[in-house]
Amino acid sequence: MSWDWDQIEQQPGFAGGRSVAEREIRPILEKAPSDPLDPGREKRVLMRYFFGGFASFIVMFMISETLLPDGGWGELAKFMLFPVLFFLNIGLALFLLRGRLLRLFVEAQARLAAKAEALTRIITPLGLTYVPAPGGAPKGLEWLAKQSWAPPEFRKAAEALEQIGGMDKAVETVRDCGLFTEANVYVVGSPEQKTKYAEYAAANRRIEDGFEGRHAGLAMSMFEWIESVEDAPDVSHLVIVLEAPFQLHGVTQLRARKTSWPQDPKGRALQEVDLGPKAFDALYRLRASDQVEARAIFNPAVIERVIALAHGGKFRAVAQGNDLVFDFAGGPNRFQLIDLLTGVWTDETILQTHVDLAETLALVETLGHAFMLARKSDTGGP
Repeated sequence: MSWDWDQIEQQPGFAGGRSVAEREIRPILEKAPSDPLDPGREKRVLMRYFFGGFASFIVMFMISETLLPDGGWGELAKFMLFPVLFFLNIGLALFLLRGRLLRLFVEAQARLAAKAEALTRIITPLGLTYVPAPGGAPKGLEWLAKQSWAPPEFRKAAEALEQIGGMDKAVETVRDCGLFTEANVYVVGSPEQKTKYAEYAAANRRIEDGFEGRHAGLAMSMFEWIESVEDAPDVSHLVIVLEAPFQLHGVTQLRARKTSWPQDPKGRALQEVDLGPKAFDALYRLRASDQVEARAIFNPAVIERVIALAHGGKFRAVAQGNDLVFDFAGGPNRFQLIDLLTGVWTDETILQTHVDLAETLALVETLGHAFMLARKSDTGGP
């Protein structure tokens, strides 16, 4: 759905949002450093350095393979040289790029601070807090910061991201539900192997823009994680983690027709739930170990909100234990109040960020009502 300011200000907690945006949000963003660089050009420059390092590795290894004898110690030397030459050349590319990377990091940190200040002002009336770096610093930056040749600013950047991190429980919940595994990936193996893959996938995800607090009577967390796709644009995932007001009896999974089932690391057997109207079959699938509970939680009102928030794209959900987790894949990168690479922001990005928040919280409110209905059904009364 596409909302304007009038519709947004009718939502709980958003009254006067347009005035606040003009009076407070714009001045905060105006203080952030801006740079008229071309993101595409910067990416091409970085790729040229890394391609040059990889090409240099190939040439050096081919020369070594030609000079070293076959068999015996020669084969052992080739085996040892392969990783050494690879990391040497990639490290050299990073060393040559350290000045450019440092400038990008420093400016991006300043813009992230402005974004955090502005988002905090927007969501404080909603009873939420903003977490700029859920899960802490990215693994790549942590590795870079530990290198002896890396400038101290890299270490400071990693430490700063660790300090503004958090939401570890929400990240672990998404991992345990198998929702960090891409929809087009199916892990074959034992439950232990699937669990290890889920842990690896979670550790190597780029996670950003975290929000947490209580809404509609539910403890909630949400963030975005970025799925890297080879030879294609990255895919943004919006994840919403809700803590149920009571212990769920079974396990329920929901998915859009155009995506695959969530990967369950524990490999539990689930049965499809028939919701009746055939029109639903064209949009999504539902399976569970407890059919009654699945129908109570994922009622038509909830499904309608889920489909609206997905904007016709892919979605998956898992309900188990005390948690209900949604993953919306594809579509625009949400909460992009300001571009961290260039510092660009507009009145449209401010409006769209409010729309992203309002749409997401509307789903949470519907789910809060669904959980109350489920509790009444479970206990036999209010």
